[in-house]
Order: sequence, then C-alpha cells, then structure tokens
Amino acid sequence: MASPRVLPKLEVAAAIVSFALIFVCGVAGRLAVRAGMEQKTAEMLTRGGVLLFFLVFGFSSIGLMLHVFVLLQLRVGNAAAPMIRFLADHETGATLVLWGFLGLGTLIALPFMLIDMVGLEVPIGRSRGVLVADIGMTVDEVKQRSTLKLKEPRVMGDGSRLGVEEAVFDYHIGNSAVHFPQSRYYWLRTGKGDPHITELNIGISPRKVPLPELQAFQRRVQEQLLTDGWMPGHYIAKSEETIQLWGGKRTSGDGRYWTKGNTLLIFETNRMDEEKRDEPPGSGEFILYLDLRPRDHDPDLVFERSAWPE
Repeated sequence: MASPRVLPKLEVAAAIVSFALIFVCGVAGRLAVRAGMEQKTAEMLTRGGVLLFFLVFGFSSIGLMLHVFVLLQLRVGNAAAPMIRFLADHETGATLVLWGFLGLGTLIALPFMLIDMVGLEVPIGRSRGVLVADIGMTVDEVKQRSTLKLKEPRVMGDGSRLGVEEAVFDYHIGNSAVHFPQSRYYWLRTGKGDPHITELNIGISPRKVPLPELQAFQRRVQEQLLTDGWMPGHYIAKSEETIQLWGGKRTSGDGRYWTKGNTLLIFETNRMDEEKRDEPPGSGEFILYLDLRPRDHDPDLVFERSAWPE
C-alpha cells in the first residue's frame, strides 16, 4: 500500500496528465477525421477517451481533496479530534474505500454513460416475430397472419381501437413483397366502431443514423416499392403563387408518397437528438418510419411514375 506521502504525489501526477489528455483527445479526434477516419467512429473514440480521462481526473481529485482536508485540519489545531486523527492515520485506506464506493457507482452507471455519452451501440436483439398488417385489414386478420404476438388494442372512447407496442419485429405490408426487418414499433388504429385498420405507423429504422445514411436507406426502400408495383405520388402546383412558395418547383413531396391498392404509404423522418447551434448541414441522428393511410386520405395527391425520378 502506498504511504500517505506517496499517494498524493501519484494523485497530483494523474490529475495533471489526465486533465491534459482530455484536450489531447479532442485534438486527436479532429486530426483523425481529416486523415480519413469516419466521423462517427472518430467522435465515438474521442468521447470514450474523454470519459476515461475524466474519470481518472475525478478520482485523483477526490483523493487530493481528502488529503488537503486532513492537512488543513492538522494545521488549524484539530489533530486531537477523533475523526481527524483517524483520517490522518489511515488516509490511504480511507482514500481507497472512497474510491471503491465511487467505483461501484461508476460501474453501475457505466453502461448508460457508454450509450448516452459515448454513443456506443447496443445489440438490437432478436426479432420477436413477423407483423403482417395493412390498411383495411381487421385486427383479427393481423393476429392470424402474424407470428408476432400483438397486445390487445384498447377500446377508445369513440369506439375505435388503438394498439401501440415497442418491440423488435419484421414488418410485412399485407400482401406486398416488401418487408422491413428489425422494425422497432407499431401504432395501429381502427375506425370508429369498425374493426378495419385505418391508420398504421411503423418504425422501420433498426437504429438512429446520420441523415445521409438514412437517405440512402430510404432510397433502397423506394427502389423496392417501385419493383413491387407501388406508384409514387406528389403534389402538383395549381397556381403560379404556389410555384413561388415552393421555390420555383411545380411539384412537392416527390418520392415521399406511394400507393398500391387501397394503401397510401408516406415516408416520415424524426430527429432523435437535439439540434445544436451552428452545426453543419446534415448533422444529427434520425429514424425513418412509415405512415400508412387509405389511398383517398388526401385527394390532392397525384400518382404518376414521374413523381420519383430514378
């Protein structure tokens, strides 16, 4: 065990070095991106290094504060106080006990810190089954055709039924050949006093991703829809005023709206992190989800092949 005089020197050295390395990590992360490393990987490694050295700095500082406290108490004449005398005689042991207590708390919180602060991705887990659902299907039909065990939808005050669940599952759009592995949640609603589904929302992103990666994922899905016989749709400007509002474009929503049979499929995105001031374009992490409605949900939509140019 280190002597009372050696331990504070080690703590001072550890605090100084770790504090300096926190800033070195930031610089190294920027240099790694410029050298060609993927930005997400560089940021994760940087945050991991900063977290490690911050913990070293914190533990060293706590030990130093205990040492300074005992030293000041001795200098002001409190050496005879039982607690001060005990801490002075067992300073190293008290420091180790304090580190052990704080270390236990750190181990408990470490998984959450690695996920929330470092950005470490945890395994999604196995799929709990297949959900087969589409507009116009009844809840009983969905249960019969799905291997995912659905929670019984709640009966709402207006007579409609609402089912919501977060789970990992594979989603199939009714009789369509398009499917989405590792979907993360579903939200379905029937009509008032009607067992047929009129609203369906499916989170098809396995995990949150940067915007460019999400856009690439959406394009792959659009290609699958087109191959499966879905027709893209958009809004067409009906006046020059509308064209001006749309920045000179005569159409809006190209590639976002698709239809097949009685189903209208709408792509929706949601940003999962907070927007930062002065952040570069394309920043943030997003998920993609599908909003399915009856085809006649919006009569202003026009469906034609030109609505999604390849």
